[in-house]
Amino acid sequence: MRGDGGLARAERLFQRIDAWVQRAVPPEANPLAHLGPVANLLFAIAVASGVALLIWYSPSIHLAYGSLQTLGGRSPGGWMRSVHRYSSDGAILFVVLHAIRALAARQVTGARWLPWLSGVVLLGALWFIGWTGYWLVWDERGQLVARASLAFADVLPVFGGPLGRLLTTDESMPSLLFFVVFFIHMLLPLGFVAGMCVHLARLSRAKIFPNRTLGWWTLAAVAAVAILVPATSAGPARLAVTPERFSFDAWYLWPLALTERMSGGGLWLLTAALFAGLGGLPWWLARRRPRVAFQASVEQSRCHACTQCAQDCPFSAITMVPRTDGKRFNAQASVDPALCVGCGVCAGSCDSEGIGLPWLDVRRETQRIEQMVLAAAQRGDQPLLALVCTESHGGWSRFDAAAWRDTLPGCTVLPVPCIGWIAPKLMERALAAGAAGIVVLGCSTGEAACREGARWFDLRTNGQRKPGFHPDRAGAHPDRVLRLAFDPTTPGRTRAAVAMFASGVRPALAPRPRARIVIAATLLAAALSVATIAGTFVPFRNPAPDAPELVLSIEAWGDWTEATPATAADLAKRPVHMRNVAVTTHRERSPVRLRLTVDGVATEETLRPLGLAHDGACLALARRPLTAGPHAIDVEIFTAPGAAPKFTWQGRVELAPRRASVVLFSPAAGFRLVP
Repeated sequence: MRGDGGLARAERLFQRIDAWVQRAVPPEANPLAHLGPVANLLFAIAVASGVALLIWYSPSIHLAYGSLQTLGGRSPGGWMRSVHRYSSDGAILFVVLHAIRALAARQVTGARWLPWLSGVVLLGALWFIGWTGYWLVWDERGQLVARASLAFADVLPVFGGPLGRLLTTDESMPSLLFFVVFFIHMLLPLGFVAGMCVHLARLSRAKIFPNRTLGWWTLAAVAAVAILVPATSAGPARLAVTPERFSFDAWYLWPLALTERMSGGGLWLLTAALFAGLGGLPWWLARRRPRVAFQASVEQSRCHACTQCAQDCPFSAITMVPRTDGKRFNAQASVDPALCVGCGVCAGSCDSEGIGLPWLDVRRETQRIEQMVLAAAQRGDQPLLALVCTESHGGWSRFDAAAWRDTLPGCTVLPVPCIGWIAPKLMERALAAGAAGIVVLGCSTGEAACREGARWFDLRTNGQRKPGFHPDRAGAHPDRVLRLAFDPTTPGRTRAAVAMFASGVRPALAPRPRARIVIAATLLAAALSVATIAGTFVPFRNPAPDAPELVLSIEAWGDWTEATPATAADLAKRPVHMRNVAVTTHRERSPVRLRLTVDGVATEETLRPLGLAHDGACLALARRPLTAGPHAIDVEIFTAPGAAPKFTWQGRVELAPRRASVVLFSPAAGFRLVP
């Protein structure tokens, strides 16, 4: 991958953070090692609290703000609102961290392009759910969200006119639009769940939620923050007033820093660039080189249809298919190269050595290691083998054997793609040949590159999963295998453990005091909560200019143009009963000309009729920044070419900074000034 070195350094940073946290907190209780499941739990809390909030919230343009404003910050309704807010913020924080960690671990290319691309779509969906949620509060933040959303949508040529006309005055905002936004906000979580099914489709035994302990800690942290820092609204939405300053939720409302500076077309270009840049990372980062065959392959003659490889594969890349070689077994393993990531976990699960990685064949490596140990034994040595997971420190291409020999003194260091690749038979034969012991060093993170490889290795070594490790076959004691977790922050501790093991003393992990675990977990939850809240109350100044505006919202109908009689050819195409010469081929309306005169300076605009037949209304939304103070306004509407103005209005408007005076016109209601 391009940028492999920088990504490897970022991955080591995550591993160091994991190691620091896990000195006091068990790995299964470290939220930074379970970012995806914690994000899912926070999203579920947000959905549940949002549904419960409907007890107090009124989804109406006229009642929404008041129904939330009357809730006390620490009342049941106010607390539920805060839970909804902070669980939503926490969800997007953990999703972003999850994406950064997956990218740092280079888990985006090859077979993992679909989880990455679907994850980018899910991140966008999650953000949009929160964006519409702030609209529903209908405060100053919601006002800017609504205005930016309609400016974004106005670029699409699917609406009958500028949607911004709906936000000119408080009275013009339709209740139906508000309810549509509410319906979208409630419906999108179902689409999010469907997207999660795609995101996890290539994983076996996908972990949706964290374990019970971490789940309770997450729920308690959200509940505590909701009590300590109640969520509040900004000032009420007033469409004729441009909000100036308030605090905003940067996790969801960061586009507000751009919407007042960019046009709708610019926002579309930015959105497309973001999606193409993030979603296309699997292709941007992949080097244009001939692909190396790294996927697992099946040696059909050695496959006994035990199905263990299919059960152990973390990525659903192995299936059992009908037998083709005529043997008595009714099935055989088959590897889908498009799904296989080359982790080698299947090699460790096959006792008959019928599946594995061609570039690191277990049977060949077992023989090589056995011969190496026998040769050492003939010299009077008993080598100590160290099987090191290359994914624990930069991947196979960046594995530094010399550095590992310094970390594991006295060991013969052998790299493996994942400790799940290590077949129990390999360890049995190495010990039988005279190895002094085997040190197995695997990943320490909960988001390991090969997911379940370390877990399957531990279960096989303990005899709890097939194929089990049988040290008695080599006349060896089980304690001759030492399992260590990679810790980049304490290489001295790893050296000491290996030295003790080499001397015949098996190092034991000191138990963590329960009080220490609780204190550390509380501090960690507090730190993550502070990070979440820090992005929720960001000072914001609206970049919109302070100058007052004159806004014209016009709906006018042009006069009908002269009808064109149907020709003989047109009539021949119609049914017999419709061949009437009085029928016209088309009839359309004239464009409407709008003339606006401000303090004697006139400007004109031509409005085209809407509709495919050009027979609809002419709609216009014009915003004119002016100076503060009184202005003489003259509006003329011409509905036919060369004719006198059909509708006119004159008036004097007093404009104030950061306020808009709106002139409305429709044929039914005439002109109306909303100061």
